[in-house]
Amino acid sequence: MTNQLPISSLGYVRIGMNEPQEWADFGEAILGLQASRATDGRVQLRMDSAPARFIVEPATRPGFIAAGWACEHDDFDRLVGQLERAGIALTEGTMEACEQRSVQGFVSGFDPSGNCFELYHGRSQAADTAFESPIEGVRFIADELGLGHVVLPAPEHTATSDFYQSMLGFAMSDALTLPPPVEGAPEMIVYFLHARSPRHHSLGLFNAPVPSGIVHLMVEMTSLDAVGCCLDRVNAAGYPLTATLGRHLNDGMVSFYFLAPGGIPIEVGYDGKQFDWSDFEPTVSTVGDIWGHEYQFADE
Repeated sequence: MTNQLPISSLGYVRIGMNEPQEWADFGEAILGLQASRATDGRVQLRMDSAPARFIVEPATRPGFIAAGWACEHDDFDRLVGQLERAGIALTEGTMEACEQRSVQGFVSGFDPSGNCFELYHGRSQAADTAFESPIEGVRFIADELGLGHVVLPAPEHTATSDFYQSMLGFAMSDALTLPPPVEGAPEMIVYFLHARSPRHHSLGLFNAPVPSGIVHLMVEMTSLDAVGCCLDRVNAAGYPLTATLGRHLNDGMVSFYFLAPGGIPIEVGYDGKQFDWSDFEPTVSTVGDIWGHEYQFADE
């Protein structure tokens, strides 16, 4: 059944900013995304054939707003019915909101830890031109694999993990447990969950709250050199690193982390493993990295 998971991939994310243009400037100059601005102040950024993977909205409090999860129409109807029968409060997207997301329909709700999710179907591709990065040589591993992945705060860890698996149909890839970051703190637990996409995980759930509303958001480039050049741009622009270059154990990704505008932690990676879910056994890990990834979190 795992090759028939109802969620196909992470379709888009919504981010709030006091001034969305700041994120547009950052996205183009640092990540190599392609930005456009709407008349209502929103900024949309492309990375592939999708009309937008990042939707940046005016907000009084900067931070992460929601993850948008892609479904086929039949799967969408089935998931909505299942959520409604379970008593999960859902809000149906208006015609205007659907147009903003370039989808035929969507609903939004909240998981047990308070993270906003959106389920959608019928998203169109960008009809005008192919994606063209403003930075020469930048391309992303996206399209049918989706934007990348998000790791979300889940203080209600067991209930939130159960929700995404039993209600939305994600499946476990890896359960990672790490020692406490400081003496007296609880151990750190991250559950990595996969969708139909062959990415090792499209969603991670971390057992603690974070102020920005997101632990990190990952984008994957098509070469190690592209990642290294992005790291140079991050350092030159003065964005604080939160983890040095390294390779993860569970998904094999070579990446680094830094803090983007709005307090959004970004992972930029390459060489992530892809899996055939019809022949996969979830793993249990106590080590996060093969090498590197020296964490150096910025002060909140």
